Order: sequence, then C-alpha cells, then structure tokens
Amino acid sequence: MGKWLAPLGLCLAWILTLWAYFQLPERIPAHWNAHGEVTRYGSRLEVFLLPLLTLLLYLLLALAPRLDPKLLGQTPPVWPWLLAAVVWSFAFLQGAFLYVAWSHAQDRPFPVERAILGAVGLVFGLLGLLLPHLPPNYLAGVRTPWTLEDPEVWRKVHRRAGGIFALLGLLAWLAALLGRGWLWVWFAALLAGGLYLVVFSYLARRKAPGG
Repeated sequence: MGKWLAPLGLCLAWILTLWAYFQLPERIPAHWNAHGEVTRYGSRLEVFLLPLLTLLLYLLLALAPRLDPKLLGQTPPVWPWLLAAVVWSFAFLQGAFLYVAWSHAQDRPFPVERAILGAVGLVFGLLGLLLPHLPPNYLAGVRTPWTLEDPEVWRKVHRRAGGIFALLGLLAWLAALLGRGWLWVWFAALLAGGLYLVVFSYLARRKAPGG
C-alpha cells in the first residue's frame, strides 16, 4: 500500500495546481516579508514551481536505494512511507500557497505564515514517526560524521530525533494558531533542536566502543 501513496499524492498535487491555475488571476503574491506583507507579485505560472520540485525530490528519493552504498541497493521497508510523507507534505504546502493566492484574489488575504506553519507541522510530525525506523544512509536523516560512522549511534540519534521532530511539529501547529509572533519561537526551537541532535550524536559516538 505504501508504495502507491507517493504517486497518488503527486497526482493530486498536480491536479489541484492545474485546476487552481485557471482560477487565479495573472498576477499572484510570490514573496512576503517577516511581517507577512506581500513584497513581490509574480506570474501565476509560478504555482508550478513547487510541484516540479516535489517531482524531482520524489525521483531522487526513489532512486536513492540504488545509488546509496549504505543501502546496498536494498529498499528499506520504511522508504515508501518516507516518500509518501515527503510528497504529501509538499502537496499540503502547495495547497496552502494556492489558498493564500486565492484569498488575496478575493481580497480576503489569509496569513501566509499560518499556512506555512500548518504545512511544516505536518512535515515534522510525519518525520517524527518515520525517523526512528530509518536505516543509515547518505540522503535522509540526521547525517553527522558520528551517525554515519556508527550504525548504533545512528539508531540512538534517530530514536531521539523522532521525539524532537514530533514536538517541533506540534509547536508549528501551535504557532500557526497563536499568530505571527510565535513564528520566531518556532525558529528558535528548530535551531535548538538541530544543535541538540548534533551534540547528542557526538556524545553518543564518544561513549560508543572505540569512541
């Protein structure tokens, strides 16, 4: 079942984008400042950028097991679910951007930071579930010199990373509900979580046999 979820998400994202393209005006919001104000308008053709990026990322991840020497040409059981999580998260983000563009066209602008944080919360929540099951590889996960060097360190770090990513996902949704000021709180939490995982991976390697 998992192997069909990513292609399904891709199809739905493209169908939604094609439908929205004909509903939107020629000029749509394309860039915002830190206060959520539109700083650039672009062609509605720009709505295809994110689906194209999603397609390229999907192809890269789908080919990764054949190219990654750590995976030895074997597709891990969690990999189709990782593909699905990435594709559906980007599809949700694309839907958020399309809704923001449509709301501006209706003169009822929706706060872009809330749309983005909602999608980001989904991304981190799904990754929080999948990271503890991800095998060592060079493309996805917490790839520090210490996790790539020791499979046991990789497992310890990714078990810890699963909880941190899940919390970051919940915090993103909370920030989306509470408003713009919480965006910077989430960024600070993201930075702290990333630094913590780097330090944790280093300490875990030091404590490992031969560290």
